[in-house]
Amino acid sequence: MVSMQQSLLWFFRVSMGLVVIILSSCSYQGGSEQPAIRKFTWFSYIAAEDIRTRCDYSADSQYRFVYNGVYNEQVRTYDIFQVEKDRYKIKINVTEEADFSSISLNLDDPDLFQPWRPKSSVTNVSTKDVDILQKTLRNIGFFDSPPPSKNLSSINFYWIVSVCIDGKFSQNAYFWPDDKFKKAQFPKLLSIWDFTDIPINPPRETTNFRIYGTTETRNFRNHFNLKFGSNGLLSHNLLK
Repeated sequence: MVSMQQSLLWFFRVSMGLVVIILSSCSYQGGSEQPAIRKFTWFSYIAAEDIRTRCDYSADSQYRFVYNGVYNEQVRTYDIFQVEKDRYKIKINVTEEADFSSISLNLDDPDLFQPWRPKSSVTNVSTKDVDILQKTLRNIGFFDSPPPSKNLSSINFYWIVSVCIDGKFSQNAYFWPDDKFKKAQFPKLLSIWDFTDIPINPPRETTNFRIYGTTETRNFRNHFNLKFGSNGLLSHNLLK
């Protein structure tokens, strides 16, 4: 006999899959940490559409770093924004593979989205710290080199970096095992400010079979490609 928990898991898996297909193009507006909303607006978030839209000479500096350590295994996001003249806030979220044993069935305070909730960390850094961060980006040619021409697969390891500085929006990416990925210093700096206590998922060789245990595409979950267009901006192709 199917248990109540198994029935709920089946329902949410099916529902989430259908809604992702329908809402994968929704725009990220910022602010919400609801796992469902974050998932449905993921492509808008990773493309930093919200930062790009607000980026003009009146806007404060803002940075977004996204680490894809195989999408189904670990995703780390770092949003850095100015809150005072000499102070920036860093909000970090780390999302890993859903732990369905953590579902709360407490009728007084149910939390059916608990398996998908990220572990978060918030801290403050000085303007000098952010200046060092900006220098690490300049050192790898972030502002004056073209983004990669290859597709970035959800089963690969890469950083997507989006920045608004002095009214100019810039975006680039670094994928493993490319030299720029290996030489980039900003991950080490971000790790100093990361208090989630979750180690980064280290890069390794991956294939669809190693990740999904099959070559049948119908069984692939959250399978997508990211690509930079001729305008230099990120777009996506949802495969499954």
